[in-house]
Amino acid sequence: MKSVKSLLLIVATTVALASVATVKALNFGADTEKDELLKQLTSEPISIPTPTDFERWPEPVYVYSGGTNTASTADATGHMVDGVKVIYYKTLVWGDVVADFSDFKAKVAETLNDSRGWVRAGLKFVEVSSGQDVNVILSDPASLGITAGCSSELSCTTWANQVIINDVRWREGTDASRAGGMSARDYQHMVVNHEMGHWLGHYSHIEGCDAGGPAPIMLQQSTGLRGCDSFNAWPLDFELWTLR
Repeated sequence: MKSVKSLLLIVATTVALASVATVKALNFGADTEKDELLKQLTSEPISIPTPTDFERWPEPVYVYSGGTNTASTADATGHMVDGVKVIYYKTLVWGDVVADFSDFKAKVAETLNDSRGWVRAGLKFVEVSSGQDVNVILSDPASLGITAGCSSELSCTTWANQVIINDVRWREGTDASRAGGMSARDYQHMVVNHEMGHWLGHYSHIEGCDAGGPAPIMLQQSTGLRGCDSFNAWPLDFELWTLR
């Protein structure tokens, strides 16, 4: 009986040792294959994409209380001409609009280069027919309504370098702006500056004022003042930064 048990023990031990050897051989083979794959992967330089400005410097949503903007004022890139950063834009029209397009183009140019506007951040805006950085679009509500991330009710800025102005809002303003006594021209200044502000890097809206004062340009004034004292068509001092 003892001899049978001994024989069985020897057989079991032999099988176990063989299994370990097999596993080690398999693992060795796997490691060798991994080494070869690693050599292939590292034989060429690896290109790591540069993060977008949004990924590196997202703007926080905050309530303006008369203080200083704490969002990053990271070095921007753009076309430098005589020490001024030039933004090239093209004006387009989408759909069946009522506003006069030539008048729209002229007023957009006036707003963008007004001394009260984004030029105070060291920018200059030049209209071009091609090679633009951003498109400024007069759009009918229906075309806006089918644009991703936009609404037929308001204006919109998209990641596709599109600053889109709602034709109805351009001509009529909103219930809130009219009730607050904002003129049609000031609303036009405001909506162009607000949407261009999004494109310049102010991705989030300012949610309101907790100490009164004029509304920041990046507050969504089309829907109300949210604790601010008055409508305002121009960027405030603390908003004069850009990621472009």
